[in-house]
Amino acid sequence: MIAAAKPLVRIQKPQIMSLRLAVATEDLNASLKKAISLAAASEVQGVRLNSRSEVSAAEATESSIRQILLYVKERQMNVAGLMCPTRHSLYDPEYLEPRLDIIRKSMTLARKLETADLLVRCGRIPDPTATPAPAEAAPSIDDQANPFAFATAPESSGPTPATQFTQLCEILNDLTRHGNHVGCTLNLQLSSYNQPLIKRLFAEVKAGPLGIVFDTATAVMTGAPVVGTFRDLYQHVGYIRARDALSDVDGAGVEVAHGDGVVDWIQFLPTLEEADYTNWVCVERGGGDQRAEDVRHGVSELKALIPDPGN
Repeated sequence: MIAAAKPLVRIQKPQIMSLRLAVATEDLNASLKKAISLAAASEVQGVRLNSRSEVSAAEATESSIRQILLYVKERQMNVAGLMCPTRHSLYDPEYLEPRLDIIRKSMTLARKLETADLLVRCGRIPDPTATPAPAEAAPSIDDQANPFAFATAPESSGPTPATQFTQLCEILNDLTRHGNHVGCTLNLQLSSYNQPLIKRLFAEVKAGPLGIVFDTATAVMTGAPVVGTFRDLYQHVGYIRARDALSDVDGAGVEVAHGDGVVDWIQFLPTLEEADYTNWVCVERGGGDQRAEDVRHGVSELKALIPDPGN
């Protein structure tokens, strides 16, 4: 008796979703108009603009905004968010009011450019449970001459981490309230992905939409597993910066061109589909002698991993 043949089982490769790829015009080393054309030649869906150096949130006219938007749309793209760079962390008291003013103006500008995302630098999230380091008392000249003198009381060394955390929450509630009014989501660029602090911060900010920028290079350079960290934080991720990086044994790291680092894109990209992530993935290069070419190469590398919807 001849045994029935076993049915063939076709093993399919895991499919990667169709991503909304973008590039940052400031990475392309060209004028804004030329950079938009270069981005279109890379066949991405969007371009991220800079609200300080390219389209001034404080000075752009309605006419210039319409012209930029039209130029982008004529090339079958959309504005993929705005970057509002600042020198200091979000809650730094130095130049605080001017910083918040330009962020609010950038949020309003974002909606005029028909994008809902503004990226801002948050810096380190203060730990409200941290114990402040005691300040050292500075001995006076008389104290130095008299070994039996009592030490003077230490001077205040600035706000405590708990105070800074409260200030950050107040600032974010104010900004997200404005974002809720104009229709813009504030996305925070973080120096590291401390998950308990991120989740505590989001629990305190309820006035409007808030997200984090997940930067694959930042994860690598701070020793965080890229895929695992994204899975733990995906509910808060509003924007992705696709950069590559290397880390070293000393805990430091450096951003490198796509393909020269340790980010496993084949593993990371399907994770976005698992999380139902539908917002922008911006391919970037922060430095290097061939910055624009590195960006174009990065786009090609990621597009090669995305299946053609027609197949």
